[in-house]
Amino acid sequence: MPIKSIETRRVYQQIADQLSKLIKDGEFAVDSRLPSERDLAEKFGVSRPSVREALIALEVIGMVQIRMGSGVYVCKPTQSKQNEQMPRQDFAPFDVIQARLLIESEIAAQAAISRTPSHVAKLEDALNEMIDSAEHNKNPLEADQIFHRTLADATGNQVLVDMVEQLFNARLGVLFSRLSNYFDTKKTWDQAIKEHRAILRAIKAQDASGARRAMRHHMEKAYARFSASWGRSTANPN
Repeated sequence: MPIKSIETRRVYQQIADQLSKLIKDGEFAVDSRLPSERDLAEKFGVSRPSVREALIALEVIGMVQIRMGSGVYVCKPTQSKQNEQMPRQDFAPFDVIQARLLIESEIAAQAAISRTPSHVAKLEDALNEMIDSAEHNKNPLEADQIFHRTLADATGNQVLVDMVEQLFNARLGVLFSRLSNYFDTKKTWDQAIKEHRAILRAIKAQDASGARRAMRHHMEKAYARFSASWGRSTANPN
């Protein structure tokens, strides 16, 4: 019987539940490699990012192991933490990125118009801190958060500031953090820093449309980075 297409808000949770059941029912043997994300997406009638989020959720509770450069494997029950609950309060990471693209692109456009010299100085300081952290193999996430919060602050709208804080804090959730462990490297941070430079240039020039484009480009690239193949062997420097 074909598996019914899933169309709920937190799609990854239901995919993970169904995958968990299939594993427990013996559909996928211990130590076997799961089908590719593409095949699983077709099986469940969902997107590949949603499948990726489900696999991360299953890894968190120890049901599967993700091996970069190889694939995703079923764990032995004795090695798992399957009595732990799946993270159900986390926002889906790719939903977070899409939300940030929509919201922060407009924030950047408004910030370019309403920013003050002090905002520009704070953005420059945050970017320099990101560069310094990356050069010393430290995670630049804290400075990254300051950069994005400063853009929101430059709009003069406290609701937008709070929204950016909430969206960025979702980046610190269990699922997003685990996903970042696989794809946050010095190379990817260097790419992100270049994207922040472009945003800053547009903000300094008070170019609203340029700031909007630069932020949209940044979020599109972030989405692509976290969608990279598990086959890429990367090492997290942090």
